Order: sequence, then structure tokens, then C-alpha cells
Amino acid sequence: MGDALARRRLLTSARAELLDRPDVALPGVPGHVVASWRRSLARGVDPGVITNRFHPDLDVESRLVRCARPVIERLADQVAGIPVCVALTDERARLLVRLDTTRAMGRIADGNNFAEGFGYDEGAVGTNGVGTVLERGGSVHVVGAEHFVEPLQDYACAGAPVRDPFTGRIEGVLDISCRVEHSSPLLLSLAGSAADLIQEALLHDRDADQQALFDQYTRVEARTRRAVLAVGRRTVLTNTAMQTLLDAGDLVAVQDHARFLMLRGPAVDDRVHLPSGTRVRMRGTTVTVGNSVSGLVAVVTVLREAAGVAVPRPLPEPPAGTPAWRAAWSGAAQALCAGTPLLVVGEPGTGRRRLLAEVDRALHGQGCVVEFGPVDAASGADELPRSGPLPLVVLRDLDMWDIAVAADVVGALRATRARLAATAADPAPGALAGVLTGFEHSVTVPPLRNRSADLARLVADLLAELAPGRDARLSAEALRMLARYGWPGNVAELRDALDLALRRRPVGVVGAGDLPEFCQSAPRAALRPVDLAERDAIVHALRESGDNRVAAAAALGLARSTLYRKIAQYGITG
Repeated sequence: MGDALARRRLLTSARAELLDRPDVALPGVPGHVVASWRRSLARGVDPGVITNRFHPDLDVESRLVRCARPVIERLADQVAGIPVCVALTDERARLLVRLDTTRAMGRIADGNNFAEGFGYDEGAVGTNGVGTVLERGGSVHVVGAEHFVEPLQDYACAGAPVRDPFTGRIEGVLDISCRVEHSSPLLLSLAGSAADLIQEALLHDRDADQQALFDQYTRVEARTRRAVLAVGRRTVLTNTAMQTLLDAGDLVAVQDHARFLMLRGPAVDDRVHLPSGTRVRMRGTTVTVGNSVSGLVAVVTVLREAAGVAVPRPLPEPPAGTPAWRAAWSGAAQALCAGTPLLVVGEPGTGRRRLLAEVDRALHGQGCVVEFGPVDAASGADELPRSGPLPLVVLRDLDMWDIAVAADVVGALRATRARLAATAADPAPGALAGVLTGFEHSVTVPPLRNRSADLARLVADLLAELAPGRDARLSAEALRMLARYGWPGNVAELRDALDLALRRRPVGVVGAGDLPEFCQSAPRAALRPVDLAERDAIVHALRESGDNRVAAAAALGLARSTLYRKIAQYGITG
């Protein structure tokens, strides 16, 4: 008892000195406590009162809660003989679940606003076993007068972070709180063990695609010391070697390229030119579940390029962008420079014709580009200019043409001196076998969902086209929202989205609320027209309510739990 009283006096005296002189040294006080006190003081926390805020719209049915609840219930049973409360918070220190072993402990917690819906971040209530865990990034045991706020100094709390097993990011905090006289170092161990069990539950709470990707990544990573990258549709896994191999921009580019490659075959061995100028080699295999591709696991190594290799004719340097776009650009430049008939493959709206126009302009300046589509195919070579520079003839959507007509047009054009290119979305040899013999080179343009590193540049270019001479630009929040969307319509859909946003805000900063409602959604599957209408109505209600889900649910006439379920169903982002 004497030691505990002396300890409390030391902490109380040290805290009083800190309040008088913020720069004073505090010998005898643990370093993490001193750091937390200084943060609390700098943020203006009132040391005499608890002033935390209630958040009415928390998702108490989240995946984290679902995985944690059985662990919390077992832990509460294990310590049933001790008056404690066990709590789980989200990554912003807001309480999602609390279980009490005694009614008296529950009343105490309620009196301290340590209840579901209340926030316990360090900036609101000072040093504690939730907010300080998030600030420190690790477990803490805060006992008695180590709390910054006086009303909490009769209590002790042990908190441990709960991390996402894939990303390592803190998803929440598991906290055990009690009165000081019931505190024990064992509580910190119990909190850490419970957090580990929740992380294990999160690890197994994933679909078959994620499980298969994780299993393959684990096998590959165990066999090598090199950089390993695993990319799925919604998941990225990297080992330490991968995280330190490349800078942030190159790492994003490699992830985009991996998503592009994983749909092109079971094995990958590709040399990639990254935005920084680094060249790497990616070797790996795709991961499949049934007939669907779940992702790609690859070993990445940096290549040492030989210097001073001469080329017969220097080609223009491709613009900054993702590796797949730069590869397509370089391949197209090589073919057009040599006069080789070129086939450009890619989903509709990916910018296949834009690529050809950019490459031709880089090679020949403002040259002549003539386009023919399936409707006007019959005119073919008859409409080519008879004088002036040689044109680039682009046959649009070759896979939509009548095969006999396409073969005739390609043959006629090859007999002229015109440079020839074509675009196709589905160049299946069975349908185009007789036509493909007229082409000697092909490149694939990646879909926009695999070009996240290009998004800012594309947006700037499209805004310049749509609003020439106007001061129109996107806010950082709006750009993040565009980056989260899947863009099934590719660059063409992005252009339409920006066009609509500019109608809502013709000049100035275009905000997230100016973008079409569909941009705030990332569904996992294709939606029916009725689903699209419901999704847009939900997004509109959330925007009108300032993202207050309670108010949005009331405006829509939905139960809050139903709204949460539909937000998850439609992948609606904040």
C-alpha cells in the first residue's frame, strides 16, 4: 500500500509540474506516459473533466465486431470473478462493444462515458488504454494517476491493438478496465491474447478467393528471401523486402500491373519499366478458385540495365504512367515507326484510339489520322487522301465488323502506302482468324481499374478538354473517391462523370459531392437497374445528411441495420 501511495504522489506531483511548465523534465514517469501527457496538454485536454463525444451512427454489426464478440464473451467469462469491463473500439477509439462482469462496474463505466458510441481518443480524454494505444501503435497499461484526466485516476485500463492480418493496419483496440485496487499486470497479457484471437478470427473470416491468395503467398514467401507481392481484386500482400524495394509510386504501379497481368495467363514473367525509371522483373503464377482468377503472386527483382546500347532510330519516350500503359505506348510506337500494321486490344472505353493518336502525334507531329468503323467500312481505301503526308488509318472495333468485309478492307489498305492500325475488344482467333493475318504486331491497353497511378493525370487532361480555359480542378477528396471506383466503362465513363460534375460546378474546385452518385460505390458484382436506382438514392441521402447514417436511414424510410447492409452490398464509400 505504501509503495502504491508513493507512486501516486510522484505521478500527481509530476503532472502538476507539467501543467505549470510544459517543458519540464519528469524523472520517474514512464516515457510513454510522459509522451501522452504532453500530447494531451498540446491538444487542450481539460485535466479536470471528461469531455468525450457520443457518435450515434457507428456500425455495431461490422466484420470486426462479428469476429470479436465471441472472444470478448469468453474473456468476460474467464475474469468473471473480477469487477472489470471488457470493451472493443474501432480504429478511431469509438466504443463498439462493452461487456461488464458486475453491474457496479457497468455503472462506473457509464458514469465515465465509457459506453457504446462514445469516443475515447487521446485528444478528448487524455492518456487512457484506448486512445494511447492508437497513438503509440502498441499495447499499454495505464494505472491510476498515469491518466491525464483526474476523474479517471481511480481506474486502470489495459489495451492492445487489433490489427488487420493482411495489411497490419490497426482496426480497433481491445481494452480491459477496472478500479486501481483490482489492477494486475496480468490484465495486459489477457488483453494482448484476446487481441491476437480476434486477429486470428479476422484472418479466417474471408472468402475463398482471399484464402487461396493468402495460402499461395505464404508458400512463396516461405521459400525465398526476395520481394514477394500478392495482388487480388481487393487485397494486396507484401513482405518487408517488397515494401523496401520500391518507392511508393513504383509500388502502386507494380500493383496495378499485377492486376493487369493476372487475367492474361497462368504464368507471368514480365520486365516492367516503372514511373521512376526503375526496371523490375515480375515472375509468378496466377491463383485460381474454380474457373475464376483470384489474384497473382509474384517475386519481384530489380534489373541492372546495360548502358550505352545503341538503337537504329530513337523512339519517343512514353509519357509517365503505369507500366502496362507505357508498355502499350512503347509497343505501338515501335510498330508505327516501322510501318508495321498494328492491332490495339483493350476493353471499350480504355483509350485505344487516344493511345494511337498520342503515339502518331509524337512520331509525326500533327499528322493525318483517318478512322473507319463497322458502318462506314465499305468505303475503305477509296476515302484516303490522295496527297500530303501518309495517313494513319484506324479501323475501329474490328471485332464488330463483318469478317469478309474486314478482310477485304485490310487487304486493300495493305496494298496502299498508308500506315494501318485497328482496335478490338475481343480478338479471338476463331472469329478474326482470316483478318489477323494482316497484322504483324499487337499491344494491349490496360483497363482504367489497373491504372490508378494514371488517374490524376487523366483527370487533368480530361478537365482541360471539357473545360478549356476554365479554372476547374478536383479536390483531394473527390480524387480519392474516383480512385476507389471500379470504372467498368473505363476512360469513357470517367469523361462522362467529369462532364456531369462540371455541369454541377462549372468552375473552381469540384468536390466529392459534385461527382455522380455512382462514383461513391464499388459493388462486388454487376447491379440491376433497380439496384442502381436504390444505390444512387442512398448516396444522395448520405450526401444530404452530411454522411449521418441515422438521418439518412430516416429520410429513406429504412432501418439503420438495413442501411448498413445496403451500404456494404453496394460498396458505398465515404
